[in-house]
Amino acid sequence: MCGIVGVVGNTEAQSIVLTGLQRLEYRGYDSAGIASLGAQGQFQTRKAVGKLQSLLSEVEANPLSATTTAIGHTRWATHGSPTTANAHPHQGKFGKYGFAVVHNGIIENYQELRAELTPHGANFLSETDTETIPYVIADALSRSSETVAMAVRAATSKFRGSFAFVAMQEGEPDHLTGTRRGAPLCVGIGDKANYFASDPLALAGITSKFIFLEDDDIASISPQGVQIMDGTGKIVERPIKTLDLSTDLAGKQGFKHFMLKEIHEQPAVVSKLLQEYTTTDSLQPKLPMNGLDLKSITYINIIACGTASYAAMVGKYFIEQFARVPVNVEVASEFRYRNPPYPPGGLFVAVSQSGETADTLAALEHAKAAGQKILVFTNVTTSSMARAADAVIDLMAGREIAVASTKAFTAMMTTLSLFSLQLAAARGMPGKDIAVHINALRTLPNHITNQLASTKQLEAVVEQILPAHSMLYLGRGALAPIAFEGALKIKEISYIHAEAYASGEMKHGPIALVDKHLPVVNLATSTDGLFEKTVSNLKEVEARHGQVILITDSEGESKLDNVTRQNTSVINVPTVPAFIAPMVFTIPLQVLAYLTATAKGTDVDQPRNLAKSVTVE
Repeated sequence: MCGIVGVVGNTEAQSIVLTGLQRLEYRGYDSAGIASLGAQGQFQTRKAVGKLQSLLSEVEANPLSATTTAIGHTRWATHGSPTTANAHPHQGKFGKYGFAVVHNGIIENYQELRAELTPHGANFLSETDTETIPYVIADALSRSSETVAMAVRAATSKFRGSFAFVAMQEGEPDHLTGTRRGAPLCVGIGDKANYFASDPLALAGITSKFIFLEDDDIASISPQGVQIMDGTGKIVERPIKTLDLSTDLAGKQGFKHFMLKEIHEQPAVVSKLLQEYTTTDSLQPKLPMNGLDLKSITYINIIACGTASYAAMVGKYFIEQFARVPVNVEVASEFRYRNPPYPPGGLFVAVSQSGETADTLAALEHAKAAGQKILVFTNVTTSSMARAADAVIDLMAGREIAVASTKAFTAMMTTLSLFSLQLAAARGMPGKDIAVHINALRTLPNHITNQLASTKQLEAVVEQILPAHSMLYLGRGALAPIAFEGALKIKEISYIHAEAYASGEMKHGPIALVDKHLPVVNLATSTDGLFEKTVSNLKEVEARHGQVILITDSEGESKLDNVTRQNTSVINVPTVPAFIAPMVFTIPLQVLAYLTATAKGTDVDQPRNLAKSVTVE
């Protein structure tokens, strides 16, 4: 969601902040701002609503004086609409102590704090929760705190919610203080300069060395070094990790959008996963379980949000089919608040591209406190979830820039499918049977590549659905979650309302929507034994003059009678085993959404109101 960048000790501070914010655009935002300290230690602030180019134009029109200390922010509105007044950085001052702050997250009790601070002279100029932070820090420092770090610690003790923020003190150049609780923040280590960022990508090319702060850590950075205080007030050391961020700066590489580039990267992603996570000789899965005893698992909770939750549903389907272990899949925003039971022998699985999704992280922490073993599937092995897990499965998808997930979703399904086989092997499934499924997975890169080579059928369907105001997606078995994901993709980037149901549920309500204006996308493979039931759904849509779109293989198409075939727009996929059908059927749905969005002229990579990583509730 929001992005934070902070710099001390570098004469290019302003440029580094603005470039860093550009690299964080993919996370989603609706306004941006920068603040620095001028020659006399005074705040210089520039803000703008809309794309980052608006801020760059504002800075060009009203330049900041040279500085070595600056903070910047991209904001995704939570409290207060996207306005210049609500954009960060925000300032607050009590007595001689003034601070400017950039903040990600939510201060839940900000109204109580405003009511407490206003009688003492706080002058709030925005609608945001963030504006309380500099006032609370300044108040704490003016009362009793000896250092800014201690004042920040006193301030955070009053805050409820999850947050990460960086504070810059008026009149104190080359010093910044940052802290986090439930939202990501790291320190970049430089040569006579140091940095803050909510995502290391912001500092790619500036440093490769990072410290990832723990909850309630308070980091003070200056050109001379970094000092970290934990939540108890004790000075601590945190490990420095070296990251190679060079591949993250590769750009679109000739593709019109990052989303299209990432769709085309999927064959390579799957190949890499299979190379890393399967044996070449006996064709067995070898996911790193870090000592987790798979034989003792009696129950699994898989918790995720959005696209990741649909990958989790695919995982559930195959875990229960092959390993015969019961699986509960639930969205994290519901799971974390319902006080769920944790049976003995239970395993908690979190699935998150970023590893920072707020609800999933909170659910993970709840499960960990209850003594559950934690397995995390994530694309960011330095993330909060990865650091809290007993075992981590790296999705190895590489940086995903487009807000709408494609390659990470396929990586999630691939690794969860491998996990289903590894769990089944631990519970006695014969190796020769597992090898059959591994062999099927190994055909997946070629199937994806071939599908992406020809999009004529999809282009024809785009013309059919462009006038639509709503769509319906249907699928059975392991393809039901793919229908859910297809509907999500089309609404995310083309802004066409879409719903998805398990095909058998169509008569239980959705059929009331069917008329000549409604495109109905059906997913059906001939290899799962359910195709005839899908034909019944097609007939029901056809009888009500709905627009029938069928994604199926050639054998499935051959089973249609002449009337249904004439009334149906068919999109062909290769005939594949049911085990890899979810991944194969995903590809045309991704491309269909992409082509529809580009035809409508929407912002494919950064659709309105959406964020790449949802780090607040």
